[in-house]
Amino acid sequence: MQLDIALESKVGPTAFRDLGLLAEQYGFRTIWAQNYSRAPDAFMTATPLALDSKTIKVGVAVVCPHEMHPLKIANAVLTLNEYAGGRACVVLTSGGDWPGVIKKKTGEITRTREALEIINTCLRDAVVNYTGEIYNVQAFSTAWTTQPAPAIYAGAHWPKMMRMVAGIADAVMLSDVQPEMFDWALTVLNETRKTQEQKGNFLLSNFVAWHVKEDREKSLWEARRDLIIRGRLDREWIKPYLSPEDVDWVAANLWPFHKAFRERTGDIEGVPPHINDALVEGLTMSGDPGDIDRHIERLRAFEAAGFTEIVLGLQDDPADSIRMIGEHVIPKL
Repeated sequence: MQLDIALESKVGPTAFRDLGLLAEQYGFRTIWAQNYSRAPDAFMTATPLALDSKTIKVGVAVVCPHEMHPLKIANAVLTLNEYAGGRACVVLTSGGDWPGVIKKKTGEITRTREALEIINTCLRDAVVNYTGEIYNVQAFSTAWTTQPAPAIYAGAHWPKMMRMVAGIADAVMLSDVQPEMFDWALTVLNETRKTQEQKGNFLLSNFVAWHVKEDREKSLWEARRDLIIRGRLDREWIKPYLSPEDVDWVAANLWPFHKAFRERTGDIEGVPPHINDALVEGLTMSGDPGDIDRHIERLRAFEAAGFTEIVLGLQDDPADSIRMIGEHVIPKL
């Protein structure tokens, strides 16, 4: 199992390039530019690193076919792939940040399936024609491409979507799934694993928030600040760590978590400390260097479950995090 990192595109193209080159030195597999609506364009942010790097893969996560037509997604990732010498990748999903901003439905299986089929056809055929329920393509050409095809990940969680993507995708990325959730999160993938292994080179990834810092209190403050985006604190994400009564309380009181995230503060008003502590412990990798060994054990649990890579999401002081992971985690894995 290899390690990736993810950064928000708001760091800017120069910092993204410099941080990516630093990560390349430590042997990280991929650096992902996170595609948020209230941030600079992720593909453009990733381009300088694609041009200047040598070995690290350069990806964008996640892109929804509501925000970009599948042909534009294909064109964008193929262009990035040319610049990166065949090292680009992208995650296609039915959700993410954009659908809520443009007021579109999420979890649309047909739309996501057609988008994946179109993009995969663009990687295989120089001229693409496609007739679907939602999308149609006529004489789209990818004859200008020269590099090996980029990796196309499907982002999914729930059974119907997972079953669809497991049948047509060669790579799947989950988000904020923890070992305590394997019993439901990996059910469909485990059902289809023999088929996937026969295809060869099937990639299974998962995003996990990394907040470990030299200053423990600063780490926990940052982790609390971002709790609402850990699976949106859905019941399935918080049940392993809270009592049934506390699960009901959180489900009825999400606003303080939203408010803390929007105001960029780790001081969450009105939430009992034991709830914050349990969610930070369960849903993130946080603490100080003394906690690294137990986080490595969690990473080994992912590997034992069949994950081929884990994406560690970095926030404040990303260069320090890259050095810490590169010096103390990667060698032990």
